[in-house]
Amino acid sequence: MAWMEDEDQKKSQEQGIESILKKEGGKPKETVGGTENQTDPNKEIWSLLEKTLSENIVEKRRARRWKIFFRLFALAIIVTVISTWIMRSNMPEVGFEEDVVAVIPMRGVIGVGSDIESNEFVGLIDRAYRNPQLTAVVIEMNSPGGSPVHSGIIYDAIQEKKENYPDTPIIVVVEDMAASGGYYIAAAATEIYANKASLVGSIGVISSGFDVSGLLEKIGVERRTFTAGRNKAFLDPFAPMTKEAKDKWQVVLDETHQQFIDAVKEGRGDRLTITDDVFSGMVFTGQQAVKIGLIDGLASVQHLLKHRFPNARPVVYAPKQEPWKELAKELGVEIATKIINTSNIQ
Repeated sequence: MAWMEDEDQKKSQEQGIESILKKEGGKPKETVGGTENQTDPNKEIWSLLEKTLSENIVEKRRARRWKIFFRLFALAIIVTVISTWIMRSNMPEVGFEEDVVAVIPMRGVIGVGSDIESNEFVGLIDRAYRNPQLTAVVIEMNSPGGSPVHSGIIYDAIQEKKENYPDTPIIVVVEDMAASGGYYIAAAATEIYANKASLVGSIGVISSGFDVSGLLEKIGVERRTFTAGRNKAFLDPFAPMTKEAKDKWQVVLDETHQQFIDAVKEGRGDRLTITDDVFSGMVFTGQQAVKIGLIDGLASVQHLLKHRFPNARPVVYAPKQEPWKELAKELGVEIATKIINTSNIQ
């Protein structure tokens, strides 16, 4: 770019000289024998002004070129990230020559709009089983529970795969916890493993709220609620719950609890040792859970893959983020990586 700057500077100087000559009459001063006929007392001032103007023009053009360069550089990064993301999205999940173990992470609360939603994870399980090289499915479970409905849907999907693909085990490995709905899902698996300090169980159902009707009465506030149906507002925290509503709501909770119990019994079978605490909602450590048959042993995902499936390739089937969120994340990582790689720390 140096030759372009020199050329710009030369043009700027010529333009400056021409403009000065025009101001002085439009003609250059004649010289005889290399000496000017007329001495210009402002010549040095005009020369300095010309030089300053020309350097200013060159500097502006240089700044404009760098601005264009950085814009093109940023555009190239964005295009590269988008191309990589599209290629990765279109990359087939099948076609590996070696055996494959599908790893499905289930982490968070269970329910609609939550971390673990049945529609999404049933789809992930279906995608995993479309791989012809599939040897096993490993679910990384870390959930405190949530919706019994979504837990039941995922439970049924796992049970169906177990029946249709008896030679392909579904193994749940518990990380921090598989409690309540988290264990509901885990109970459908062929095998369950956990760490000795993991929290397992909590086989129960809970519904909680508040009764602040006494507080309203104390502060002199009267609440007006209009309903059609005497039990329509039975969970209203601003009104006392009737005995009829309590009894009927307890029946609902008991029935849901029994569905949970039946699912655990069906999933664990003869491995389960039923005690007074198993279905009481109590939580057990992994070490305690082994003794009563809630889990089959103590192991981590890495240990399981290394010793149980040493020749299989793990393939992660994880929920996809919103495209713009995933793109923004990858773009941020890409830019940060380039900055680190091009920066020198003295």
